[in-house]
Amino acid sequence: KNYFIKNESRQIILNELLEIEKYFGIKFIAYSILLNHYHLLFHLDKGLEMKKIMQKINGTVSFQLKGINKPLWEDYFNSNVLNEDSYYKVLGYIIGNPFKHGIVKSIDDLRDYKFCNYNEMEKEFGREGINEIIANVQNLNWELNLR
Repeated sequence: KNYFIKNESRQIILNELLEIEKYFGIKFIAYSILLNHYHLLFHLDKGLEMKKIMQKINGTVSFQLKGINKPLWEDYFNSNVLNEDSYYKVLGYIIGNPFKHGIVKSIDDLRDYKFCNYNEMEKEFGREGINEIIANVQNLNWELNLR
């Protein structure tokens, strides 16, 4: 269900991500918050922290969202990024996900979507660079909407 259709709901998640970074001393490399889910890319030294991080995010968000049937979260899925090629595919997938789901109309519109860190990635890779990383994600048919 689209529990996060309101910006206020997505802001709760974004605020919690910022708190998680401080609490666990991690940095989210990439994130996108959508209408019914979110994606994160980050590095952990201890894999056991994953469960604690997800419990904290999901527990806090579930508690703060009012008027929503509980339980809000059924499960989470994680994947390990094992090489540079998969890193860029995951990065492009996460940053481009608001475009994939039609929340923004083009890759360029990601610049104005405050619930993903496209702008940080643009600073790191340049506009053409991050747009290429997003466009190279296979099987999403995004090429048709590139500007």
